[in-house]
Amino acid sequence: MSQGLRARDQRGALRVLVKCKVKIRPLDLGMPFYGDCIDLSVTGMTVQTNYVPRPDEEFDIYVMPARTQGLAAEPFSARVQVRRCHQLEMQTLYELGLEIIQVHS
Repeated sequence: MSQGLRARDQRGALRVLVKCKVKIRPLDLGMPFYGDCIDLSVTGMTVQTNYVPRPDEEFDIYVMPARTQGLAAEPFSARVQVRRCHQLEMQTLYELGLEIIQVHS
């Protein structure tokens, strides 16, 4: 990995590129929001959504696995904390950097 890339990416865990649907459940039990998980690691994930969280907000997230030959799989669910949020250029989507703080069983 080049020094320039390493300087920008300080995460210790390897990120895997994915394309999975997610459901966001704010803790105030309001309306759910939806989006796409674009990368995932053991410590966090990046999500694109129209939901705009508060700084350091915690919420529950459900990552829906891709269907494999018609087999249904349980979603991955976790409590996450917002580490970054920025609007994607010229879109109504936001990119959220999320830290996994608790995996639900």
